[in-house]
Amino acid sequence: MQDDPSRKFFWLALKIGVGVLLLLVLLFGGLITYVVHEKRKWDKLTDTRDLKQRAVKMGEGYVSNRKNAALVIGVTQRGKRAVLGFGQVSATESAPPDERTLFEIGSVTKVFTAIALARLELDGKVKQTDTLRESLPEKVALPQGLEPVTLLHLATHTSGLPRLPGNLDTSEASLANPYAKYDAGQLYQFLSGAKANNPAGRLMDYSNVGFALLGHLLSLKAEKPYEQLVRDALLEPLGMTNTVIRLSDSQRARLTRGHSPKGEEVPGWDFDVFASAGAFRSNAGDMLAFIEANLASEETSVGRSLARARVVQKVGDAGSLPLGWQREVTLQGGLEIYWHNGGTGGYVSFIGFNRAQQTGVVVLANYGDAMAGKFDVDKVGLDLLKLGSKVTLE
Repeated sequence: MQDDPSRKFFWLALKIGVGVLLLLVLLFGGLITYVVHEKRKWDKLTDTRDLKQRAVKMGEGYVSNRKNAALVIGVTQRGKRAVLGFGQVSATESAPPDERTLFEIGSVTKVFTAIALARLELDGKVKQTDTLRESLPEKVALPQGLEPVTLLHLATHTSGLPRLPGNLDTSEASLANPYAKYDAGQLYQFLSGAKANNPAGRLMDYSNVGFALLGHLLSLKAEKPYEQLVRDALLEPLGMTNTVIRLSDSQRARLTRGHSPKGEEVPGWDFDVFASAGAFRSNAGDMLAFIEANLASEETSVGRSLARARVVQKVGDAGSLPLGWQREVTLQGGLEIYWHNGGTGGYVSFIGFNRAQQTGVVVLANYGDAMAGKFDVDKVGLDLLKLGSKVTLE
């Protein structure tokens, strides 16, 4: 007598189902164990007054296995600052970088773009609900699916636009400086045939082209170049004179050279219409000033713009999001942290702050870790922010 095939299938399916269930139980149990372990570690943490020494250890660890690396860590905590330099400015200059050394900051630029949106909104020049169709020149063709996309969608990565435009040159020859020749005409060409990955407001899906478009539209509304727009809205009021796209001769002399993940010197990146997605250079001194302005509550034009960008607002089904910033509430202590990172071919960056504890961190490095999927600088920054809620500088 032959076995019933359906019975064999039933028992096989049952075994698979039980196996999957046991695996889920193990994974869930492991997650609970991890959460409990992290909470206990957090509860035991006391103020050892050595946050600076902990930052030194992290910085030394970062440069120890990176040839010719330059790293700067800046910490601001309730009115006190520490700026620490590690490695060397260049292959021929052994001095460590300092708060004046310039780095490309990549996508941290997006935060500036979002603040420019907030400023123009407060000045009555734009509304977050302005659509692409209302904001683009009439000559620009726009697929029906993109017409409902608003400035708010662009500023919160909920537009549905892809990460990069399909007509960006990604050939080997262009990878060393991928955005240098991509102009507004090419952006318009891309938009004319673009298809959204998701309906506007459905999901948060990080989009470089979305922020390129946002900065371009804001420049059109303000009738001024993007760099001038950000300078007027943010940089000049805060005295951030070393946060620039176009370097002066003296600033160029203070720009540390970028390196690939393999430690080879690489050229810097240049930008046209993608400037608002990643073009700024800066240093630890300026970025600490920017963070400290976010920690303050000043009733000035720039103070109101910073506060407006931090407001968490519901964006369709995508959840509640601020403008430009990444925001998280930590497992340890329930800390609300605003942060952003950046990466170009030869540099990585991190900025973040916790307003409740009046603590902020800047980390700048001249290594293109992001090109290799490494986020060590982010870990340094986030770890210091978490520690800084309990441990003081000195």
